[in-house]
Amino acid sequence: MGAAANAHDVDRHVGFYAHDASTVLIFDGEAIIGWDAIRSKQRDWWADGKTDVIYTLQGRPEVRVFEPDLALTTMFMKSRRTTQSGAVKEGRFAVSAVWRKRPEGWKVICSHESSTH
Repeated sequence: MGAAANAHDVDRHVGFYAHDASTVLIFDGEAIIGWDAIRSKQRDWWADGKTDVIYTLQGRPEVRVFEPDLALTTMFMKSRRTTQSGAVKEGRFAVSAVWRKRPEGWKVICSHESSTH
């Protein structure tokens, strides 16, 4: 997922999400519901792949397995991008994702991102 994010490859990145209408991504206080909506929002965020944002993992991801087919991952990240004015903006955020093992493999069914300032 990280490699897809740093390549700004929307389809590869959201390919890790369950492709159905019940998948949820909560970001910046907004619930984005459904794979199609998540894909569309990610395209906007990455300006159809034209962004220069780079993500860096801080520490090791935490993985908790609750059942053989259900797990939670938590990662702390840094981001760095150039704003429209040319300034460099850095940020810190946390991402937690609930993964379910499905016939097509492990997929994110719910994810939450929050800024840690």
